[in-house]
Amino acid sequence: MKYLILLLGFVLNTLVAATTQESISLQLSWLHQFQSAGFYIAKEKGFYKDVGLDVTIKEFTSNTDVIEDVLTQKSQYGIGRSSLVVDRANRKPIIALMALFQNTPSVLISINPSIKLPQDLARKMIMMTEDETSSVAILGMLLSHGVRRDDITLQPHSFNLEDLIEGKTDAMACYISNEPFLLTERHIPHTIFSPKQYGFDFYGDILFTSEKEIMEHPERVKKFYEASKKGWEWAFENIKESAKIIYEHYNTQNKSLDALIYEGSILKQLAYEGEKPFGTIERKKFEDIANLYKLSGLLKNGYSLEGFVDPLHLGKQPVKIGVLANRGDKKAFELWEESAQYLSHVIPTFHFSIEPLDFKLLEEKVKDKSIDFVITNPLYYTQLEHLYGASRIATLSTLYKQHYYAHYGSVIFTRSDTKKVHTVNDLEKANIGAVHPNSFGGFVMVRKELNDPEYLKQTQFFQTHDDVVNAVLSQKIDVGIVRTDILEHMQEEGLIQLSDIKVIGAKNYPNFPFLVSTELYPEWPFVKLQHTSEELSNNVLSALLQTSFYLNPLQEFKWKTPLDYSKVNYLLKELRMFPYDDTSFTLIDVIEKYPYQFILLFLFLGAIFMSILRIQKLNHQLKTHAQEIERFNATLEEEVKERTHELTLLNTKLKELANTDELTKIHNRRHFLQLASFYFHSAKRHRLPLYILSLDIDFFKHVNDTHGHHVGDDVLKLFCTTVTKSLRKDDLFGRIGGEEFSICVQNTPLEGILILTEKIRASVEESVYKKGHDLLIRITVSIGISGITPSDETIFDIMKRSDDALYIAKESGRNQVRVQ
Repeated sequence: MKYLILLLGFVLNTLVAATTQESISLQLSWLHQFQSAGFYIAKEKGFYKDVGLDVTIKEFTSNTDVIEDVLTQKSQYGIGRSSLVVDRANRKPIIALMALFQNTPSVLISINPSIKLPQDLARKMIMMTEDETSSVAILGMLLSHGVRRDDITLQPHSFNLEDLIEGKTDAMACYISNEPFLLTERHIPHTIFSPKQYGFDFYGDILFTSEKEIMEHPERVKKFYEASKKGWEWAFENIKESAKIIYEHYNTQNKSLDALIYEGSILKQLAYEGEKPFGTIERKKFEDIANLYKLSGLLKNGYSLEGFVDPLHLGKQPVKIGVLANRGDKKAFELWEESAQYLSHVIPTFHFSIEPLDFKLLEEKVKDKSIDFVITNPLYYTQLEHLYGASRIATLSTLYKQHYYAHYGSVIFTRSDTKKVHTVNDLEKANIGAVHPNSFGGFVMVRKELNDPEYLKQTQFFQTHDDVVNAVLSQKIDVGIVRTDILEHMQEEGLIQLSDIKVIGAKNYPNFPFLVSTELYPEWPFVKLQHTSEELSNNVLSALLQTSFYLNPLQEFKWKTPLDYSKVNYLLKELRMFPYDDTSFTLIDVIEKYPYQFILLFLFLGAIFMSILRIQKLNHQLKTHAQEIERFNATLEEEVKERTHELTLLNTKLKELANTDELTKIHNRRHFLQLASFYFHSAKRHRLPLYILSLDIDFFKHVNDTHGHHVGDDVLKLFCTTVTKSLRKDDLFGRIGGEEFSICVQNTPLEGILILTEKIRASVEESVYKKGHDLLIRITVSIGISGITPSDETIFDIMKRSDDALYIAKESGRNQVRVQ
């Protein structure tokens, strides 16, 4: 009977689970293969089921329109490409959620031995899809090498590799994870042209959905996203097992298991970029992609990508900034939300949000680690530092009339028409209101300023500065205490008139524009909590210190390196506030615990009374000197920070000068040899080709002797500019000395080197130095080439041979190329 009940319970649970599963579908952009592995794994391993989803994965057919299916809810989710940005610009309400591949797997492949470089594809047949938006990366790559669309014959894609093998086309668009494996398996040599290598950095497959799905089912979107991401991460960690699952359950193309494993290993390389987590998708990259589409004429001006990229921030790690809302939640959002958006933009793998909090909630959030950073007053920061190990990383500077101020104080005020309060001496008989017992500018500074009188214990607290001001003006209280700048800002906002306000105990400080009744203290700190990572904290600090470069130059505030908050600690000690409030022992306690010692101490007191008076006098003098030293240290600290900043800029400039030839602005000898040695060891390790080109300007001494060194310098600059135009981004170009130069080229066969070298020689021969109407100078260059050999031990072995080849070129008549 017991087992029957258990069985019945299991059946009922299964039925309930089945009825609570939400049915959704995913439309793929191609046939089943490792390209969609993460979704298969999420389904087969139960990741979708665990979050209450029953997912149908639809294979692509010739009649499928993925975007239309998603917009009509025929499928809730789809797989697209970077061309989604064009559809979004054309006002299709689609949302990009996750980039499956950080770099596109789409490449051109050719088995024609005469096609080694992109420019070799001119006047050739290329097979690719007719959809121009899907081919823009390949077409852009060709155009960057002088091959226009009119220079090639585009053929409709047959998706049949045999057409390439049988010569029906010269090149074919394909996935780098598929066709190259099949050609290698059949021992067919081939050349791959990847747009990424030529600066056309597009996303690969992109998971997307509709605005309707986002608006109506945000939780479902989150569940599908997280389960799918989990599936992809599992698939790439277990490529062989994932390939086996696809081979057994989704192999509609009859691929071999080895082919699926190869596909998985290649796609894993494309799915990750640097330290970015899987699925990273960034608006900045889409903006760059959109610019390429605009250049190709497929995108018009006036488009907007607002809300297109991950509006739910699913792919970003959440970071919460708790803010002490001293003027209420609404004001806190208005003041700090732009900063959160800025940090999210500058540190794109994180999503920063503002959480306005009162004093009680702020400590609770810090204690349970549900916030990562805090913006609060210096007093509360000091207490959080002692309680929870918080640490400041920056200090606030607030804007007022186009100047920033990093210190603030407190202001005691009443109505201008009151007859009850005129000076500090009248406060004892007044009804006083303040913000909070722990509000630094809104109460505590005044306690210190007035020597903590007994009557302040009757103060009423209103929680926000605005409420204190309104209570005074509405005559609910006689006197208010708020931080400096509150009254001025409320007047700017049209909430009050300063003419209705009278300040009690007003003070004046040079270059400080606000009404104030107390000493000045350092502004609010930006605080890192103990559980927040150092790496994130450093990134946030770097972003905060650069806000003036990215936001409005006159934004409401900016941040600077942390000020010294020791003055705040002195205040807390004087007022015996936490963490300096330990009063566990009284005088009576001491006498009862140490009676004999106390009697001895009492006997000595009379003898040393005069000494104490003397010491007090000395202490007063020392205190005066200490204050002077403190002011001097503050000034010195500011000067040190300024000098440190100047030294940082100078070091950056020195680093540039150390690596760059001052005249020609190319690598100097030391830096060139350093980088070329790195290329050499990489080429040796991976058995890749590497060539050194030694260049020498012909008869350059004659130019110097005839026209002077200033003309010679100009000719050297012209020469370097001319040569640089022929080089790729990864090619090294350095000045070895005088008119001698070297170029290091990696991962390029000798045929390509000869083409490059001839291009350089011809372009130098065609260049003309002009000065005025009379002076025309033509130059030529001799070039020696040598490549890496198995016996080479250092880069200098290659350079010696290339120098020998250069010598032969010069001896043979100059203006020519020789290979050694």
